[in-house]
Amino acid sequence: MAAAPIDPTVAAATLGGTFLCAASANSFNQIIEIERDASMNRTMRRPLPSGRITPAHATGWAAASGLVGVGTLAVGTNELTAALGAATLGLYTLAYTPMKPLTPWNTWMGAVVGAIPPVMGWTAAGGALISAEAAALSSALFLWQMPHFLALAWMYRNDYMQGGYKMVPLTDPTGERTASLCLQYSVYLALLPPACWAAGVTSCMFAVESVGFNGLLLLAAFRFRQNHQRGQAHARRLFLASLAYLPVFFACLLLHQNRQPITARLAEEVVDDGYNDARDRLLSRGRQLCLHEHIVHPPAADADGTIASARACPVHFGKASADSAAGIVESAADSAAGIVESAAATATTLAVQKLPE
Repeated sequence: MAAAPIDPTVAAATLGGTFLCAASANSFNQIIEIERDASMNRTMRRPLPSGRITPAHATGWAAASGLVGVGTLAVGTNELTAALGAATLGLYTLAYTPMKPLTPWNTWMGAVVGAIPPVMGWTAAGGALISAEAAALSSALFLWQMPHFLALAWMYRNDYMQGGYKMVPLTDPTGERTASLCLQYSVYLALLPPACWAAGVTSCMFAVESVGFNGLLLLAAFRFRQNHQRGQAHARRLFLASLAYLPVFFACLLLHQNRQPITARLAEEVVDDGYNDARDRLLSRGRQLCLHEHIVHPPAADADGTIASARACPVHFGKASADSAAGIVESAADSAAGIVESAAATATTLAVQKLPE
């Protein structure tokens, strides 16, 4: 990822504009679904169905926050980020919300919408829309939302039925398809950190550490899938595991990102400020606390120049084993060649000695 300096104005515009766009989309959603929300226990106490605010009031807020949000992104960041913000608002209001009472595919549409905001942060910082980093950010949110929301839909399937929504669990009485989808997308999510490493977005340590947090999510999804009763408890554990998963995922992604050097032109424009210093100190401190980073990059080497503690790292151990095996093979090949050469010379000598004088 690019090591661009943090501009406080751009950061504030990105956060504020994205928040307002999300607030507008959610408000329009609740305006459209007043009657359905009123029939569901989980949503009947929201401001609109409970009558605490009027639809006209909510519509004014939704329209104003959407316009101000997109405008803030356009003025404070760039046109691409503003366009993505408008797309998020439009897709959520005009595609995802109308699909909810029509087809279970609404969950996939909602996941597409939810995958856009992280890319907005990337493009606001100057990143390219078509890039490995943007693909990693959007894929993480899209894949994560499937076990998260399907577990939630299973927990509140009776509520969704009362509201008239078409959710996957409502056409899946046994929960087998719902649980299988949760496990399937959890597996896809577990493959994302190695893909980030392969694409050069992060170091290998992101893939190594992901074994921990992906393992916990996979375990929760597997238990939900294997338990044929599929009670509330198993779905709730998966839902809670997904809540804890996302901040850990992005913290490790940030810690192990491959930061590219700033170009000479950009370096001349960089103004040394407290924000960038604080970011660098935070990343440095994070790497100090990271077990794998400390194993691979300890502060000092042994007397012979090797790093003894690095041998405990599985990545370093694998590379060292491969190098050792290659050395053994090369040595054996050299020895075999020497033996063949010696045997050939001996045979030639004996043949010469037997020739008649």
